[in-house]
Amino acid sequence: MKETFAITKNVRRFVHGVEVVQTPIKGRIGNMLAFGPPGTGKTDVGQWYANQHDVPYVRAKDISSRRSLLANIVAELGVAATFRTDDLFNQIVEQLIERPRPIIIDEVDYLVRGGAVEVLRDINDMTNTPIIMMGMEHAEKNLRRFRHLYDRFTSIIKFELFDLDEIRGLAESICMVKLSDCALNFITQTGQGKLRTTTTWFSRAEQLAKRNKLEEVTSSHLKAFIER
Repeated sequence: MKETFAITKNVRRFVHGVEVVQTPIKGRIGNMLAFGPPGTGKTDVGQWYANQHDVPYVRAKDISSRRSLLANIVAELGVAATFRTDDLFNQIVEQLIERPRPIIIDEVDYLVRGGAVEVLRDINDMTNTPIIMMGMEHAEKNLRRFRHLYDRFTSIIKFELFDLDEIRGLAESICMVKLSDCALNFITQTGQGKLRTTTTWFSRAEQLAKRNKLEEVTSSHLKAFIER
């Protein structure tokens, strides 16, 4: 496949959401939530945006505590982390006041159970810089119980599964072999609109085309791949 980052509807939604959240309301900058089902490319989009705009990207983990979260943010800000939790928080505040920029926190769902997500609201309050939180399909529902945090979302966007038209456009952008309409329909149905599964099928199509010297890959070729 081509080494190209495809600008899908989800990417455009995300970029627009960041633009919205960085617009002050009565002088205050809010936070952003991007959520959706697995396989919609959330992590890819978050990492792409972070690289394109030189902003910190932190992936929360199942074992994340307040201290480990803060230490990871400090590291992404390019500063040597201190030991005490309070000092880590102060390091972040100082860095963001000195050089304001968004922070992307992926897998925010892991921070909900222990309440560590509340520290993100504190960072936003103290620095007036946006925290972009990314989570799974129930993230919005789960975050609603943190009322003070949820009320600070000025941008909420949902990542959607890919439909046939988007998969066709994606194939034109990154797949290095021509796919017939029936092949695109097959990939849409079997991949269930998920990015990872879709790109796996693109890769299989390229292998088939190369191995069998095909100018176009059809659904029959792809079905034979499964049945072999």
